[in-house]
Amino acid sequence: MSEYLYMLRSVFNVTKTVAPAAMIGLFGSTAFGSDLRSPERGWEVPVGTKSLIETAQAASPSVSSIGSGVPPGSRNPGGDAVYPNPVSELAKTTPDLKWSDGRYRNKDGDPVPVVTKDYMVDWGTWNGFRRYHDACHVCHGPNALGSTFAPALADSLKTIDYNTFIATVSAGRIVNRAGTTYVMPAFGSDRNIMCYIDDIYTYIKARSTGAMPPGRPNGREDISPEARKTADDCTG
Repeated sequence: MSEYLYMLRSVFNVTKTVAPAAMIGLFGSTAFGSDLRSPERGWEVPVGTKSLIETAQAASPSVSSIGSGVPPGSRNPGGDAVYPNPVSELAKTTPDLKWSDGRYRNKDGDPVPVVTKDYMVDWGTWNGFRRYHDACHVCHGPNALGSTFAPALADSLKTIDYNTFIATVSAGRIVNRAGTTYVMPAFGSDRNIMCYIDDIYTYIKARSTGAMPPGRPNGREDISPEARKTADDCTG
């Protein structure tokens, strides 16, 4: 985590009543998304936190956008996070990784997870964890570990690529094994699945590579304006 965050954290430990509001300027919410912004404030940094922000800016010029009205999760034209965080900093050092259309992608354009050593994840992987355990785990098991009647997707993604995954979820699949027929329904018209399919994929991919252990991620990036708009446009 960059130097200015450590500085802010030490200030927050002393100034408990101000800390939750100040965190809005950095991540847009506390811990797992309890949003303290009011409609009247919009993206404004609350009164009383300016001195904390100025202290952080003095330590690191990279936080000069805090309080400027730029939403959390925003990116500079080159793809770097306006408000750096452990996930975005890790992504910058990962070869062949780029930011495009509201998520991290590899050189082929496929969505990929970014997981820190402390299991903080990018927004897509975080949302994929939520969506998987809402829609997929009944058949494919918690943590993508499979069940008696559906395969462990954490294993499946070790051998199938992104396009095959999307095609299978969209069109479904029928497999006969030892006289037993297994049917995977087609979800191509289900917005609750397809509008978040890239997020679900990145979560399962993180489980497949071993980057993400079983259980809930320890933290996340904020959703970017691009990702929010994509989801809103898809769900209507």
